[in-house]
Amino acid sequence: MDRGDGYKGTPEFSIVCPIKDEVNLIPFTLPSFYSVNPSEVILCLDKPAPQNVVEIIRKVAKACDAENITRIIEVERNPEYKFHQAWVRRKGFLEAKNDKILTTDIDLIINRNVLKAVNLVGKNNIGLVSCYKFRMPRSFVGLWRTGGRHFLRMLYVILMKRYPKNKRGLRMSLFTGLYALYRPFWLETEDEGIKILINPKQPIREGKTPIHPKFRGICLGEDTYLRNCMEKKYRVVYLPCIGARVLSDPLHDHPAVQYWVGRYNARIARSYLGAVIHVVMHLHFNYFRGFVAERKIMKKALHYEFA
Repeated sequence: MDRGDGYKGTPEFSIVCPIKDEVNLIPFTLPSFYSVNPSEVILCLDKPAPQNVVEIIRKVAKACDAENITRIIEVERNPEYKFHQAWVRRKGFLEAKNDKILTTDIDLIINRNVLKAVNLVGKNNIGLVSCYKFRMPRSFVGLWRTGGRHFLRMLYVILMKRYPKNKRGLRMSLFTGLYALYRPFWLETEDEGIKILINPKQPIREGKTPIHPKFRGICLGEDTYLRNCMEKKYRVVYLPCIGARVLSDPLHDHPAVQYWVGRYNARIARSYLGAVIHVVMHLHFNYFRGFVAERKIMKKALHYEFA
């Protein structure tokens, strides 16, 4: 199919995007979804859907002449899922009419680079392709973090090409929540563990106290969990190109989220050197606290195992 944008042969694909109440973002980001010419855009809202959100979606879709490809689905809470957004996004995956699915968030202005991801999934045993997201810095700290992330991403891409095996920590750093997936591979690989996943960011979004640091589980993003399941059997590809610009403030810079990411990276055997590099380039000091805390827990568990 020739989409008239330089990407001849791009197959039919669906876009899936969860929305809560971001009426201020929809007029800026939704038009970019239509600009890459998907065959449908599925917008997943909680049931009952807020009327003001539905109205702004319909207004933007009409202005973009995209009413015929815009689907609003209302998703009821699923008691089997502790992580509500995980279920909302997966409900969209199940409702999509295409097996090639691009999933995004409503705070992203996407561009045509995402079509590279869409083209790759489903071929050559590739189940998921992730694109880079760029956040415009708003302060000196933000500028440092943006530069640090960009530098490390380019470095990790080079290292992954030269040393593709046993680099899980690098893969973690390259992955973002903007990705295309091939639905048959997702349905085959993601296990029941997704249903008991806990969202560490939800209390922060609701203005509540984050999950206590002494909680012994490891909190993952629902997209990271999907990726981890996928790569057990199928290839996961990380594109260095910028696929979207982020409009919202980053929750991953929140101290509590830094802590959980540090714990997770210790669990997947990232080295102390890698942790120090992350802290310096991202200015995530709570990351190191979480990393050290988890390493101590792991060391104690190993001691009891062999005692």
